[in-house]
Amino acid sequence: MREIEISIQLNPVEDGASFIPDRVIRKDKGALIIGTNGEFRVAEEEEAYELLDRLAVNCASDYMGRTEYLVIFNAKKVLCVGGTKFVVGSVMIVKGTDRGLEFLDEEEVEEAKAEFISRLAVLCGSGIQFSAYEIG
Repeated sequence: MREIEISIQLNPVEDGASFIPDRVIRKDKGALIIGTNGEFRVAEEEEAYELLDRLAVNCASDYMGRTEYLVIFNAKKVLCVGGTKFVVGSVMIVKGTDRGLEFLDEEEVEEAKAEFISRLAVLCGSGIQFSAYEIG
């Protein structure tokens, strides 16, 4: 483990850090984690990166219509019904841009949530009904 020195003496001339960070974690942005049952939460960047790492082997993604919102999900959890693919469970939503993935601010979380919910379908079978997100 390397030692990091940060000096804060309330002296703008001398204060600062003696290293270059690997990345910036912003508390005002995150990834929307939303379930097909409508429940949701916002994951901070650090947790979102961890989830992406854990999903790496079975990761799939799909843009929500013509938006920048990218739905990331476990490819093993996809159902194919009548030639259409659906995800049941929870997904992570971020923005896909020319620069790569970007996390969402509060306003974007609300927009992404509404977009996701508007794309839910109800699947029926064996006497049960449940919501699913239609891919594509």
